[in-house]
Parts: sequence; structure tokens; C-alpha cells
Amino acid sequence: SLDLTVLGLCADASLSSVGCSLVRYRQDSLEGLLHMEFLLYDETAMTLQVQSPIFILLRSHPMDPHIMLRAHKNLGHMLATAFHCFCKNHSVVSESIDLISLRADPISGSMLSSLYRTTVKDPQFRSWIAVVASETEITTIANSQMMRRRSSQPESPAEVSIDSRLLQDPTKYRVCVTISDLVSIALIPPSKSSTPYTLPKFASADCGPGTNFINYAMRYASSNQNENDRDGSYGAGGTINHSVVDCFLSAHDYFVCAPPMNIAFEMFGQHEAQFIIDDCLSLGMSDADTVATITRIIAQNIVLQYRRLVSTFCLERRVDEMFICGPGANNMNITSHLNTVMPDVEKKLLDDIGIPGDAKDSVRCAQLGLEEVLRCAVDDRPAETEKERPELLENIIKGKRWEDTKEQIMRFSGGKEIPPVGRVVVEREY
Repeated sequence: SLDLTVLGLCADASLSSVGCSLVRYRQDSLEGLLHMEFLLYDETAMTLQVQSPIFILLRSHPMDPHIMLRAHKNLGHMLATAFHCFCKNHSVVSESIDLISLRADPISGSMLSSLYRTTVKDPQFRSWIAVVASETEITTIANSQMMRRRSSQPESPAEVSIDSRLLQDPTKYRVCVTISDLVSIALIPPSKSSTPYTLPKFASADCGPGTNFINYAMRYASSNQNENDRDGSYGAGGTINHSVVDCFLSAHDYFVCAPPMNIAFEMFGQHEAQFIIDDCLSLGMSDADTVATITRIIAQNIVLQYRRLVSTFCLERRVDEMFICGPGANNMNITSHLNTVMPDVEKKLLDDIGIPGDAKDSVRCAQLGLEEVLRCAVDDRPAETEKERPELLENIIKGKRWEDTKEQIMRFSGGKEIPPVGRVVVEREY
């Protein structure tokens, strides 16, 4: 049988925080279903002093290999620090974790350390993945499909399929709206349907700005004292300027031009959000009015993009349920607007299936990491080559207990290729 504990570490596009999800996976046989037991979630906030040096390096010297290695080292140290904080705060013994799976949106495929020609020989300094593995001594993975995803592309098929494995229903057409730094929407048709689908089975798109807009406005309004308006209480005290909302959305069509993943330091973080704030200031609006207006921009853009995706891919089929997750799912001003404008669609939280909504990205990261290791472990070389080759692939760095993990996977598979995961059964209590 298979029994592995995976920690998913997910740094959002703005590097404002690292989400940490501890998940236990069990499967009795190759023919059986994979069971997921959600154990813990926490979020480690990152200060501007941590974020800024990484962004400066990524933005200013993207073609300098030695500068990029510094960015990798800083990012890896940031993620390793989040790991140690998580273990300390929750009394988690690091030896109980078999794998660490990473995701860091600011590092695109063009920034992978394997592409650099440098004089650095020590594997510890070759990539952010290796830095985390070195500082934790745990086998560390960054899913290859997520790493190869280009900034201008929508979610990868692997990422969308994770949504389907967790949320697909035999008869209900579901939509998953994730409100993080970016907003992403995934359409998940029923597994059993009398209507043949000629369009892509699982459609998804990054649909525009998310909580990073609101966070930027909150930092401005509070002189960097408050990082977010998580529950929407600050914005609820303001008055929405609908003309500002309509003007911005008419000028920014994210269905035609999807936002890049590096928006945090190129597009929205320094430019678009500040443009809205300046517009609000010129109209004599208060800080609370500004946050309320920016929050409505996020909410109304979700409505517009949802309707476009549904009209394009759902055809005549009615959407039965909408799952709302990510940090923005806690903002009452966003969820209230969605309920008001779309009363015919039942709204649910990811908590209803046994996963906290805030943990969605890091849980998906853990799942992708597990599948990557199961796919690659059977092809690993004998242990005698360990010193010469500390990495299994460029995106998997072996930890101190890798041989034990590999032995368990080999016993489980009988040395055969492990079939792709079809469905995940989530234990409902956490």
C-alpha cells in the first residue's frame, strides 16, 4: 500500500505569503482509489523586506545567470523559512514529512536555473528547489508542468485536472472560482453526461486581478500597516464609485488579453492599482471608498469573465454549483456581489468537500508533487549514483530519506508504471 505525507508550499504572485498544506495520501492498490486526508493549513506572511529584493532581481536582471541564481537562493531561503515556521508553530516533526512540493508563481519557465550556464558547481546553489531541499533535508519537488507554464498561458492541463479530480460530480456541472492574487475560473462538466462534449473537457482561464489589487490598496490606505482586507470589513465601510468600476473594466478586457503571472511586479502591483487609486483621489474619495471600489472591480470582473466562459464552453447546459475558494472567498463584499448578481447558481465553499478554501492552491501543489514523484520514482537510477546525481530530475531534488520513499513506491507499484490518478477521495474532516 501507499502512505505518503506531502507538504505543499505555494508562494503567490506577489510573494506576500506562503500557503502551507500538510496532506496525507493513502492507496491500497494500483486499482484502488487515492485517498487524501487533509491535516493542517497555515499561511506565513512575508514582509516587504523579504519580497522586494527578489522582485528587484527578477525584474532588473532577467538575463544575467549569476543574478538569477541569487534570486533563486533568496526565494529558496524564503520557502525554507516558511517550512520551518510551519513545523515550529504546529509541532510538526520534519521527519514525518516524506515530500515537499513547491510552487512559486514569479519564477517562470524562462527563469529555470537549468537554463543557465554558470561556474556554480554546488547543487545547493543551482536552484530555489535545491535550496529548499538542502535546508530541510526532505525530497523536494516543483511540478514540471507548472514550471513550464508560460506567464501568458492559462492554467496547465495538470492544474485544471486536479480541480476536476477534487470537484467533478457524476451529474452536476460545477465551476471553481479561485480568488488569489489572480482570479482563475475552471469549468468542470459532470463525469456522466448524455450530452457529448466537442469542446475541451475542462476549460479554464486566468481572468484578471484578484486580491493583490485589494492588498495594494490596503497597504496604501494604511501606510503599509495592513496587508489585506481579508474579510472585507474595511471596504464595507466605504461607498462604491460605479463609474470608476465601469470605466476600468471597459478599458481592461481580460477575456481577450489574459494577465501574465508576473503581474505582481510588472503590471498590476506598481501600475494599474495605483492608477485606480489616483483616479479615486482626484474624485475626492476616502480610503474606504477606494478599497470598496477596487473590491467591486474584482467582483464584477469575475461576473463578466464567468458569463463569457460559460457562454463559450457550457453551451446549453446550466451550471449547478459554483465553488469559491482562495483568500478572496473570505471577502464578504465579493461573495455578496456574486450572490446578488447570480442567484440562480448555488454557491459553495471548498470547505464543503473537506478542504479549507484558503488551502486550495497549496493542496493542488501537494497533489501535483505527489503525482510527479509517483511518475518518476520507478525510473530512478540505483542508489550507488546518489553522490554523482543528487537530483532525480531538474525539478526533483532528493532528500535524506529518498531511498525509503522510493522503496515504498516500488513495493506499491511492483516495479510497474503507476497509472495516472483518476479520482481523489477527500476525507471530510480536518
